[in-house]
Amino acid sequence: MSGNDQDLLAGLEAMADATLRKRLELMLAARGAFDQELTACETLDDCQRLKGKYVGRDGSLASEAMPAMRGIPVAHKQTLGAEINSIKKTWEEKIKARQIELEAARKKHTSLTDQWDPTLTPPVPARGALHPLNRLMDRLVEVFRPLGFHVEEGPEVETEAHNFDGLNIPEDHSARASSDTFYLAAHPELLLRTHTSPVQVSTLRRVAHDLAARGGIRFLAPGRVYRKDEIDPTHSPMFHQVEGMLVGHGIGMQHLKGTLEYALRALFGPHTEIRLRPSYFPFVEPGCEVDVSCPLCAAKGCRVCKGSGWVEILGAGLIHPNVLKYAGIDPGEWSGWAFGMGVERMAMMLSQTPDLRLFFENDQRFLKAMGGLD
Repeated sequence: MSGNDQDLLAGLEAMADATLRKRLELMLAARGAFDQELTACETLDDCQRLKGKYVGRDGSLASEAMPAMRGIPVAHKQTLGAEINSIKKTWEEKIKARQIELEAARKKHTSLTDQWDPTLTPPVPARGALHPLNRLMDRLVEVFRPLGFHVEEGPEVETEAHNFDGLNIPEDHSARASSDTFYLAAHPELLLRTHTSPVQVSTLRRVAHDLAARGGIRFLAPGRVYRKDEIDPTHSPMFHQVEGMLVGHGIGMQHLKGTLEYALRALFGPHTEIRLRPSYFPFVEPGCEVDVSCPLCAAKGCRVCKGSGWVEILGAGLIHPNVLKYAGIDPGEWSGWAFGMGVERMAMMLSQTPDLRLFFENDQRFLKAMGGLD
């Protein structure tokens, strides 16, 4: 033992419990054996086994010795406790140093040919895939392409003018409140767009001067939107929408119904029926909710359609004259329609997913199971 061996021996002899005393004696006596065993370690695995024997959490000499400290008389506890801690720390440092030494030696003597067999088939990299929501948005875009629709995009940080004023949303509308909309603290006139409809405003203003030369315009606007919704199975502060707009001469509700009927049958099957129910949206007049016959039960009634045979899918209507005027387009000459749908809502219905949050948690098992959205 070290220079204070007499104090250590006195502390051990003063212990009444022979079992506890034996544990401490074993640890103190193991100092010489430890150095020999450490020198004999030739691999990192050998070091790990030695670490488990001497300083591991369970069943090691150190872990057995520490509880025994409770049985030492107070007069000897400080001396013996300091010695035990010193031994444990020394063992840990020596094991770590030996591991570093062995790792350095392994790297030094390992060549490229030892690690790589050129005769083996090269590993196949993991295949990535688009997120189910992106795939569904792409699918919606492809449905409308044969009808001459192209894609327009806009910023996710918008002005109040584009997000509200240009869409005929009045000053006292609840959506303008900070309790519903994310405003930027440093720039109160800017906000995170609450829908993709601002793309309609910016696009119409951009093409207003040559709308006649174009013969009208038709486009889709897919993207992310933000609202101060609670996170629950059916709501999220961030979600996705796809908006569609068509402007031309003599456009009426019959054109809207025909287009949506074509698109929704392409999505859900040729036997899909749709119905339009009157509804109010500030940026369309008249406005409507559009339902589809439930594709999951063939309109016979199920949990998804709540037994009605119909599922609400989107909102739509004829573009309000004030929206056209704001964009610099004469509503006496031009008319059009617009619609907007929630991508998550459609994805949940198609996949019968009960919780919206699953689409954002990146669970690989769930994402792979969403192949049916293609």
